[in-house]
Amino acid sequence: MLMKERRFLSEEEKEYLMKLKSINTEEQELPQEKIIVMDKIHFSCPLGMMEILIGKKEDTVKALVETRADLNIIPKNESIKAGLPMRTLDMKLRGIGGHSTAIVGLAENKPLILPSGDERRIHFFVSRGAVHTVVGRLFLAVNAVRLDHSHDQGEILSYKEPDGRRFCIPICSPETKGWHIHPPKGMELCNYTQIE
Repeated sequence: MLMKERRFLSEEEKEYLMKLKSINTEEQELPQEKIIVMDKIHFSCPLGMMEILIGKKEDTVKALVETRADLNIIPKNESIKAGLPMRTLDMKLRGIGGHSTAIVGLAENKPLILPSGDERRIHFFVSRGAVHTVVGRLFLAVNAVRLDHSHDQGEILSYKEPDGRRFCIPICSPETKGWHIHPPKGMELCNYTQIE
């Protein structure tokens, strides 16, 4: 199913049509908008995971890449395995689903090794509960991480290496369940008009 978007013509498009009209001898009404056909738009995708090394730990941890999370989170058992010293905290963190998780510490400025071998620094809030290790918005912004979507490769995380090149990591394959490429039901009844 294709989705159509309507928008008003730009000034350049109107000028071009006026030139065509002056060449054309028949009187025709100039269109005021054009139809743009959009094929295979990503409406939503599942969250991606990337493997990272944290602290002194020698085996990798699968970290959830969460652009909506304000904090980087690590479960207490993972922080102990990684040998991360922490300052103790006593606070509750409420998740999007309304569940509450106890935060018991803060591991500040700890080494995180990315799949390219680059070392970055990160602050982790240490959770008592059974949660995923989460790399959130702050880490992504500080490290100029970009998330792109490709029909062939799925979700791709990329960041700049010290030499200026971008290192790309596929974090969610297109075969993973949860990709929504087609518009929600009833969307074809909507009229999208953009006024310029």
